[in-house]
Amino acid sequence: MNKEKLGRSIILCVISLLSFSGCVSEPVRPARVDQPVLIETKAQIKNDNETNTVKIQIALLPKKAIRMEITATLGFSVATVLMTPDKITYALHSQKQFVVGPFHEKTLYPVFKKNIDPRVLWRIINDQAFTNLNLNCTLNAESKPVQCASVDGGSIKWTYEEYPRKRIDIISNRFEMNWIFKDLSLLNESQTETFVLKKPEDYQEIIIK
Repeated sequence: MNKEKLGRSIILCVISLLSFSGCVSEPVRPARVDQPVLIETKAQIKNDNETNTVKIQIALLPKKAIRMEITATLGFSVATVLMTPDKITYALHSQKQFVVGPFHEKTLYPVFKKNIDPRVLWRIINDQAFTNLNLNCTLNAESKPVQCASVDGGSIKWTYEEYPRKRIDIISNRFEMNWIFKDLSLLNESQTETFVLKKPEDYQEIIIK
């Protein structure tokens, strides 16, 4: 092979490698708005004088169900939470408690040690508009929220990076949650058991009304 042909071969190889790398790094986007996805997130939660960092793996069935696997940094399973539009169910693994309650902020108190409005979490994860929540929100040019403020001094702030990465800061009454959304992948639709949470045999059942 002469030098000219060798040079062309090298150039073609480099172009092919660059093209392949570009395809690999391109983020996955759901083909349908109702397609189940798996979202990898990490959060630092500051509550009064206590600070904890956790991983939160989210299985999302858009607008129908959310399952969150909350894990401490050393891999210890903290809680499994299942949310639907009318009910919240979760297992607190260290206490061996299984909790069932309405879609209300008091239901989430044992998880976050604060009354967190589940509608806020629901709309953040589902990427829905923050209407009818008594919040004053500012939107960007793409009609996405960048900041919301409540009358009691609470706030939510969004920082968007390259899809699907973003950071959301939730601040309310000596509570702060710095939530980083890292990766997104498609969820196998045959895994319907993902959105069913049953009480383990040795867990105490608690009903919140």
